[in-house]
Amino acid sequence: MAQTKPAKIWATATFNKSEVMLGEPIVVTVTVYTSTWFSSPPIFEEIQVKGSLMAKLEQRNSATSVTIGRKQYPAIKQRFVIYPNVIGTNTLPGFKVTTNCPPEGGYKGERREIFSKERTFNVLAPPEGIDPKSYIAAYKVSLKDQWNSNFKNLKAGDVLERRVTITASGALAAAIPPIAYDSVEFGSIYVKSPMLVNRQNRNRFSGERTEIINYLLEKEGDFSLPSIKVPWFNIKTKSMDTSSLDSINLSIAANPDLSFILSRQKELQNELAESNKQTGVTKSPFELLGLNWWQLFIVLLLVLVALKMVISWGKRINNVRIHKKNKHLDSADYYFNILKRSVQSESSNDIIKDFYAWYDRYRQHEFGPQFTEFLIELNNPTLNELLRHDMRQIYLSNSSIKPESMKKLVKAIESHKSHKIKNSLKSLTQDLNPINP
Repeated sequence: MAQTKPAKIWATATFNKSEVMLGEPIVVTVTVYTSTWFSSPPIFEEIQVKGSLMAKLEQRNSATSVTIGRKQYPAIKQRFVIYPNVIGTNTLPGFKVTTNCPPEGGYKGERREIFSKERTFNVLAPPEGIDPKSYIAAYKVSLKDQWNSNFKNLKAGDVLERRVTITASGALAAAIPPIAYDSVEFGSIYVKSPMLVNRQNRNRFSGERTEIINYLLEKEGDFSLPSIKVPWFNIKTKSMDTSSLDSINLSIAANPDLSFILSRQKELQNELAESNKQTGVTKSPFELLGLNWWQLFIVLLLVLVALKMVISWGKRINNVRIHKKNKHLDSADYYFNILKRSVQSESSNDIIKDFYAWYDRYRQHEFGPQFTEFLIELNNPTLNELLRHDMRQIYLSNSSIKPESMKKLVKAIESHKSHKIKNSLKSLTQDLNPINP
């Protein structure tokens, strides 16, 4: 029996950078190696890093292999992203990885647990004069402003709903600080709980924070909402940047109905209280049946393509069926069966009509329009003499033909067709077997 020994299995954790600004993401790549092979995908245990937020890049494990000395080692990678929120030196604990690998010289997978080594990284303070509580580290920050009104014909008592969306590429939604809204001269302001959404692409996360603000217009006159400015640290340029929304001018007309304004105040206060009961929980990316939006799009696209192919094949099959049916309905065999029924009914008019219909399709280019050529082909003197009078009556479209003679003609035609088919099969057999013992 072959001798076995435990497989060599180990795990490493590497950073894309070991020194970052506060909030700047660190990508951690955890790699597990084996000297045999993985009988099932390894399980990477998620850990907590003190003073940081950590998220797993949800994607398929990246399989690869490395050459160490003269030996190839299969390896599988999994990436995580760390968002530090505490200044100073921090420690990444060892990752626990559970694997199933056969021993060297064996074939059946064995469960193994291994750990990567601890790693340290350094977190730098933001530039001087920047408040860490209103600071974002990102690759790009954009602001979008949406209103429920076009600001025309405003009057006291109206409510303006504003949605300010901050999108930060490379940051989590929870790391985007709220915007501070000052009181306004023209009325009251009500800020609801924000909506937080995280999205993931291949290499990083993007956070989105949407704040909902209601302005109750209480005074008439011309007013201005100040611009909104969001300072952020540009990870690419290693410098501070600012994204902003322009100021907005409002012109508010008077409203003598003061009781209406007071009722609107009460309604908004109730809405705000209800909104504050709900915490701004980060929404998971869209999923259906375990698929995200782009995977679902690909599956639906494939289903549509397959459905289109099935419909196309169905149309082709139906067209072939219709073609065969039409071809049969216009064939000599079909009209010969009609002729036989006419002969049985002994209706002279039907016999003449159906006889013409059959012979026109049967003769094609082999015989002329006169039936005498086909009678020669039949080579039946008795039948020729019998039908001499009837053929003349047919061509004269005379209805005084003898049904008994036509019945004999139909039988003679059937016998001729049968004899012709046997001769064709005999000729084909001789062609396939040139040597006849």
